[in-house]
Amino acid sequence: MNPSKRTIVELHQELPALVDKKMGILIQDLADNAEPHSPALLERQLAKWEITEDEEHLRLYFNPCQFVAIPIQNGPVVFSQEDDCIQMVARDNRGQLAYRISFGN
Repeated sequence: MNPSKRTIVELHQELPALVDKKMGILIQDLADNAEPHSPALLERQLAKWEITEDEEHLRLYFNPCQFVAIPIQNGPVVFSQEDDCIQMVARDNRGQLAYRISFGN
């Protein structure tokens, strides 16, 4: 199974249990010319999720209209259990961004 298909299977396994959980979202700019500062933490509830038709992005919805789109095809997506939350880490190598989303109560 190629990495992108494995990622999609893992997302379908992990994300249903995380709906209605609180998300802490950090997006870090990894570009060489990026401003050196700490990214702001965005806290929202996960209302729903979907993978785009082209399977390029994962959309994490805060409400029926607002979402954050996370690229899933051009960098790894890793889930891990840390203390009392589940961490999802994704990288967008093309856009030079790192995404860290923690799901908790």
